[in-house]
Amino acid sequence: MANKDYNLKGTLSVREAKEEDATNLQAYCFSDKTAEEVTDNLKADLAEDSQKTRLVAESSGHAIGHISVEQHPLNKNVGQVSELAVAGPFRQLGVADNLIAAAEAIAAEKGMETLEIELSSDENPVIQRYKDWGFTEKPIVTLQKTITAETPTDVEEPEEDVEQEEEDTEEPETTQPELFSQTGQS
Repeated sequence: MANKDYNLKGTLSVREAKEEDATNLQAYCFSDKTAEEVTDNLKADLAEDSQKTRLVAESSGHAIGHISVEQHPLNKNVGQVSELAVAGPFRQLGVADNLIAAAEAIAAEKGMETLEIELSSDENPVIQRYKDWGFTEKPIVTLQKTITAETPTDVEEPEEDVEQEEEDTEEPETTQPELFSQTGQS
Protein backbone atom coordinates (compact mmCIF):
# COMPACT_ATOMS: atom_id res chain seq x y z
CA MET A 1 0.00 0.00 0.00
CA ALA A 2 1.31 3.44 -0.88
CA ASN A 3 1.45 6.23 1.63
CA LYS A 4 -1.55 8.45 1.48
CA ASP A 5 -2.05 11.82 3.14
CA TYR A 6 -5.34 12.47 4.84
CA ASN A 7 -6.60 15.96 5.46
CA LEU A 8 -8.04 15.58 8.96
CA LYS A 9 -9.41 18.53 10.84
CA GLY A 10 -10.50 18.77 14.39
CA THR A 11 -11.39 21.36 16.92
CA LEU A 12 -9.98 21.94 20.35
CA SER A 13 -11.75 23.82 23.09
CA VAL A 14 -10.67 24.56 26.63
CA ARG A 15 -13.38 24.78 29.24
CA GLU A 16 -14.00 24.22 32.92
CA ALA A 17 -14.13 20.56 33.88
CA LYS A 18 -17.39 18.74 34.51
CA GLU A 19 -18.02 15.64 36.56
CA GLU A 20 -18.67 13.66 33.36
CA ASP A 21 -15.03 14.26 32.31
CA ALA A 22 -13.71 11.85 34.94
CA THR A 23 -13.74 8.77 32.67
CA ASN A 24 -11.85 10.46 29.83
CA LEU A 25 -9.43 12.18 32.21
CA GLN A 26 -8.60 8.84 33.80
CA ALA A 27 -8.13 7.14 30.42
CA TYR A 28 -6.15 9.89 28.66
CA CYS A 29 -4.42 11.94 31.37
CA PHE A 30 -4.28 10.07 34.67
CA SER A 31 -3.95 6.40 33.78
CA ASP A 32 -1.81 5.86 36.89
CA LYS A 33 -4.92 6.56 39.04
CA THR A 34 -8.09 4.54 39.33
CA ALA A 35 -11.35 5.81 37.85
CA GLU A 36 -12.69 6.15 41.39
CA GLU A 37 -9.73 8.30 42.49
CA VAL A 38 -10.09 10.61 39.49
CA THR A 39 -13.86 10.87 40.02
CA ASP A 40 -13.51 11.60 43.75
CA ASN A 41 -10.80 14.23 43.17
CA LEU A 42 -12.83 15.88 40.43
CA LYS A 43 -15.97 15.98 42.58
CA ALA A 44 -14.04 17.56 45.45
CA ASP A 45 -12.51 20.18 43.18
CA LEU A 46 -15.87 21.02 41.61
CA ALA A 47 -17.52 21.58 44.98
CA GLU A 48 -18.72 25.12 45.66
CA ASP A 49 -16.29 25.67 48.53
CA SER A 50 -13.26 24.60 46.49
CA GLN A 51 -10.62 27.17 45.63
CA LYS A 52 -9.37 25.05 42.72
CA THR A 53 -10.41 25.53 39.10
CA ARG A 54 -9.93 22.54 36.81
CA LEU A 55 -9.80 23.09 33.07
CA VAL A 56 -9.94 20.47 30.34
CA ALA A 57 -8.95 20.54 26.71
CA GLU A 58 -11.66 18.82 24.69
CA SER A 59 -11.43 17.36 21.22
CA SER A 60 -14.28 15.51 19.51
CA GLY A 61 -16.19 15.34 22.78
CA HIS A 62 -13.31 13.83 24.77
CA ALA A 63 -11.31 15.48 27.56
CA ILE A 64 -7.75 14.93 26.29
CA GLY A 65 -5.89 17.48 28.43
CA HIS A 66 -6.10 18.95 31.90
CA ILE A 67 -4.71 21.71 34.15
CA SER A 68 -5.61 22.99 37.63
CA VAL A 69 -5.29 26.49 39.04
CA GLU A 70 -5.69 27.18 42.73
CA GLN A 71 -5.38 30.41 44.65
CA HIS A 72 -2.41 30.33 47.03
CA PRO A 73 -3.73 30.00 50.60
CA LEU A 74 -1.43 32.75 51.94
CA ASN A 75 -1.26 35.12 48.98
CA LYS A 76 -4.45 35.76 47.02
CA ASN A 77 -2.47 37.37 44.18
CA VAL A 78 -0.73 34.08 43.39
CA GLY A 79 -2.23 31.13 41.56
CA GLN A 80 -0.68 27.70 41.80
CA VAL A 81 -0.71 25.64 38.61
CA SER A 82 -0.73 21.85 38.88
CA GLU A 83 -1.67 18.62 37.16
CA LEU A 84 -0.90 19.70 33.59
CA ALA A 85 -1.47 16.55 31.54
CA VAL A 86 -2.11 15.96 27.84
CA ALA A 87 -2.86 12.63 26.15
CA GLY A 88 0.15 11.34 24.17
CA PRO A 89 -1.18 11.70 20.61
CA PHE A 90 -2.10 15.35 21.27
CA ARG A 91 1.15 16.56 22.82
CA GLN A 92 2.63 17.84 19.57
CA LEU A 93 -0.50 19.82 18.67
CA GLY A 94 -0.16 22.72 21.12
CA VAL A 95 -2.77 21.50 23.58
CA ALA A 96 -0.57 22.34 26.58
CA ASP A 97 -0.02 25.86 25.18
CA ASN A 98 -3.79 26.36 25.08
CA LEU A 99 -4.23 25.00 28.61
CA ILE A 100 -1.57 27.36 29.98
CA ALA A 101 -3.20 30.32 28.19
CA ALA A 102 -6.59 29.35 29.64
CA ALA A 103 -5.07 28.98 33.12
CA GLU A 104 -3.62 32.48 32.82
CA ALA A 105 -7.00 33.87 31.74
CA ILE A 106 -8.93 32.20 34.57
CA ALA A 107 -6.32 33.33 37.12
CA ALA A 108 -6.52 36.94 35.89
CA GLU A 109 -10.32 36.75 35.96
CA LYS A 110 -10.13 35.72 39.63
CA GLY A 111 -7.78 38.59 40.51
CA MET A 112 -4.50 36.68 40.57
CA GLU A 113 -1.44 38.47 39.26
CA THR A 114 1.10 35.65 39.22
CA LEU A 115 1.13 31.95 38.43
CA GLU A 116 3.61 29.56 39.97
CA ILE A 117 4.36 25.87 39.91
CA GLU A 118 6.68 23.77 42.04
CA LEU A 119 8.79 21.23 40.18
CA SER A 120 11.61 18.93 41.13
CA SER A 121 15.00 20.28 40.02
CA ASP A 122 15.69 17.10 38.03
CA GLU A 123 12.71 17.68 35.70
CA ASN A 124 14.77 19.69 33.20
CA PRO A 125 12.58 19.23 30.10
CA VAL A 126 9.46 20.20 32.06
CA ILE A 127 11.22 23.19 33.63
CA GLN A 128 12.36 24.34 30.19
CA ARG A 129 8.81 24.05 28.83
CA TYR A 130 7.46 26.25 31.62
CA LYS A 131 10.24 28.75 30.93
CA ASP A 132 9.13 28.75 27.28
CA TRP A 133 5.68 29.77 28.55
CA GLY A 134 7.20 32.73 30.41
CA PHE A 135 7.68 31.27 33.89
CA THR A 136 10.90 32.22 35.68
CA GLU A 137 12.73 30.48 38.49
CA LYS A 138 12.31 31.89 41.98
CA PRO A 139 15.33 31.82 44.24
CA ILE A 140 14.18 29.43 46.92
CA VAL A 141 15.89 27.06 49.27
CA THR A 142 14.29 23.84 50.38
CA LEU A 143 15.81 22.23 53.42
CA GLN A 144 15.12 18.64 54.31
CA LYS A 145 15.97 16.41 57.23
CA THR A 146 15.28 12.71 57.28
CA ILE A 147 14.17 11.44 60.63
CA THR A 148 13.75 7.90 61.79
CA ALA A 149 10.99 6.38 63.84
CA GLU A 150 13.51 4.75 66.13
CA THR A 151 13.84 6.41 69.50
CA PRO A 152 16.32 5.18 72.04
CA THR A 153 14.60 3.58 75.04
CA ASP A 154 17.60 3.29 77.32
CA VAL A 155 18.59 6.95 77.36
CA GLU A 156 18.42 8.40 80.84
CA GLU A 157 17.40 11.98 81.23
CA PRO A 158 19.99 14.06 83.08
CA GLU A 159 19.16 15.13 86.61
CA GLU A 160 18.46 18.81 86.97
CA ASP A 161 20.94 20.69 89.07
CA VAL A 162 19.22 23.85 90.25
CA GLU A 163 22.41 25.38 91.64
CA GLN A 164 24.27 24.75 88.39
CA GLU A 165 21.48 26.37 86.37
CA GLU A 166 21.57 29.48 88.56
CA GLU A 167 25.31 29.76 88.15
CA ASP A 168 25.00 29.41 84.37
CA THR A 169 22.49 32.24 84.14
CA GLU A 170 24.68 34.79 85.91
CA GLU A 171 26.67 36.96 83.57
CA PRO A 172 30.40 36.71 84.07
CA GLU A 173 32.17 39.78 85.32
CA THR A 174 34.35 41.42 82.77
CA THR A 175 36.90 44.06 83.29
CA GLN A 176 37.18 46.82 80.78
CA PRO A 177 40.62 48.14 80.02
CA GLU A 178 41.00 51.72 81.05
CA LEU A 179 40.93 53.92 78.03
CA PHE A 180 42.09 57.01 79.83
CA SER A 181 44.34 57.21 82.79
CA GLN A 182 43.28 58.89 86.02
CA THR A 183 45.85 61.61 85.55
CA GLY A 184 43.70 63.48 83.06
CA GLN A 185 45.82 62.60 80.03
CA SER A 186 43.94 61.60 76.94
